[in-house]
Amino acid sequence: MTENPAKDALTITHTRADGTILTGSRKGDGVFEIVRHHGFWFSRNVDGLYIRRSQDKEADMWRINRAAEALRAAGHEVTIEIDEDRRRSFAEAEAAREERADERADRFSDRAGRAVASADGRRAAADQLSQRFEGGQPILVGHHSEGRARRDAARIDNNMRKSFEDRDRAGYWSDRTRAAENYAAYRNDPHRTLRRLEKLRADLRGQERHHAEAVEKGYSSVDRHARNIQDYTEEIAYWEAIVEKAKAEGVKVWGPGDFAPGDFVRYLGDWYEVVRVNPKSLSVAWNLRLAPKQVMSAEDATFDGGRVGTHTADYTKVRARCPGEAMRAFLADGKVPTLRGAREASEATPASAVREALAAKPKPKKKRSDPKIPKRVKVECRWNATEATLTWLNGNNQPHKAHQPVTITAPDGVKFTDSVWSKPLLAEVAALLATAGYAYSGGGWSGGPGRGLVRAIEPAPAAEPEPPAVEEEPPAAAPAPEPVEHQEQAEQAPAVEERAPAAETCPMCHSSRWDPEARVCAHCYHSPTVRPTGAPPAAEGQEAQAMVLIVSKNTRRARKRALWAMTRREAQAVCGDSRTSGRSYILTFSDNPGIEGADWEWVPDNGSLDPVLEDLGITPRREWAAVPAGAAAGTE
Repeated sequence: MTENPAKDALTITHTRADGTILTGSRKGDGVFEIVRHHGFWFSRNVDGLYIRRSQDKEADMWRINRAAEALRAAGHEVTIEIDEDRRRSFAEAEAAREERADERADRFSDRAGRAVASADGRRAAADQLSQRFEGGQPILVGHHSEGRARRDAARIDNNMRKSFEDRDRAGYWSDRTRAAENYAAYRNDPHRTLRRLEKLRADLRGQERHHAEAVEKGYSSVDRHARNIQDYTEEIAYWEAIVEKAKAEGVKVWGPGDFAPGDFVRYLGDWYEVVRVNPKSLSVAWNLRLAPKQVMSAEDATFDGGRVGTHTADYTKVRARCPGEAMRAFLADGKVPTLRGAREASEATPASAVREALAAKPKPKKKRSDPKIPKRVKVECRWNATEATLTWLNGNNQPHKAHQPVTITAPDGVKFTDSVWSKPLLAEVAALLATAGYAYSGGGWSGGPGRGLVRAIEPAPAAEPEPPAVEEEPPAAAPAPEPVEHQEQAEQAPAVEERAPAAETCPMCHSSRWDPEARVCAHCYHSPTVRPTGAPPAAEGQEAQAMVLIVSKNTRRARKRALWAMTRREAQAVCGDSRTSGRSYILTFSDNPGIEGADWEWVPDNGSLDPVLEDLGITPRREWAAVPAGAAAGTE
């Protein structure tokens, strides 16, 4: 009976300088097949099997122990040696990474060169074989040359295909070479390094908290947190030196001291007006309907009610500053400032001078509001319901503690068919607010059936005192009585109150800054060349018609893109639903879209919003015509 041969003794060692390495194994002894499932691999540059990306890190004891158990089960004797104190500095590790990147660049460049040479050779071979067909000689079926001609045609096809594949492979290795060559420049970019430092400082603070907690409670992880703190501290010092070196070489690192409200900042290729200066970012003017735009001012981002839309701009992505007065001078000349022109204007008017001028201006006194008074109301209601809920909100859009929600019940025989947009419901809300002593403030309703309607309120103004009584003068002589028939006509004709015509709004963005005479919008600059046609006139008993449009958040198009036609109330419900806006598009509606083909065009409906239409009970149309009688009746 033969005994099993003794197996080699294996050693698994880990140091932060070399990583995790398994030694004592030989090719073909079956050790690799056992430990490969636990993250071990092989390399010509490492003496033994190793765990990838284990260098400069804590030992992964879970993998090491599992691998050791599997080897012992197979009959091997395994020794584990862990030394966390043997390490290399972060500067040494970074230098080694850059060296490996240079080696990769040389290696990938050679591969790309060989691929190009192979592609050229294949193409030359195909061209040489194709010379016999240059005159357009066909394959002579049945002739003694048919076989050779077909073999040559197959070789031409094979060589051409291989040439294309080698050319693609050369492009792949060229891209890898370029990435390896740019490794050091990418890692040492000061703006990218600043973002990296933000994350490293946050991780360092977390390790300091964990270390303090471990010391206080006596956890065994005290040493591990201490080593992590040392690593983070050393890495942060290294990258801070890189940033300081870039500053010394003339690289501009922007910060809150370089800007003042009213300046313009070059951010991601465009100019934006600065609304607020924050410690870590800028709040710049932003209007999605106008983006992308070369110069976005606060006036462009001002909506009805005076609200200014803003967007966050990271200091590490800022490239230039231009004072507000200089930018307006450039725009008055019909120019957009270059980086050089902006730099000269910024040096002439630094941000400190702008801040001093702003500080010298008298500041308006802030009007403090009473926290006991609710600032908004929120109305929630389901479709075809008979009850709705009105919630009083404070300044933080949270339910007000001093005001309990109110349940609104529909009158007998009435349902809130259009959810929160039902006219009977809004009438009940207005009556409830009037009874409680409140009135609507600036702006309108925001939201939709899914998340409720919200609107700002304020205490109703006090009633004006009655004027003092005035002594009555003796009545004048009574006029002659009118004929009886004229008296009857006067009694039958009720007094009619004349209403002021509603102000015309922009057909594109519905802004009140539309100039009907010049036919141009000061908000979105919509200026159609042809006077648009309004919505088709609704028949008696039917609702006004509106067109639902899809608007891209990233690009501006020459013509508006129309999806559906429906009633105005249905369009409000669809556009107010949170499911009809995505990362790159939003839905809006208009009752004056313009001229078909010139201002707008129909676009295909891919059916992605069918569940929303089904939930809202809306059947859209694909024609800009009068509302069908059946559709109008169905909405009531």
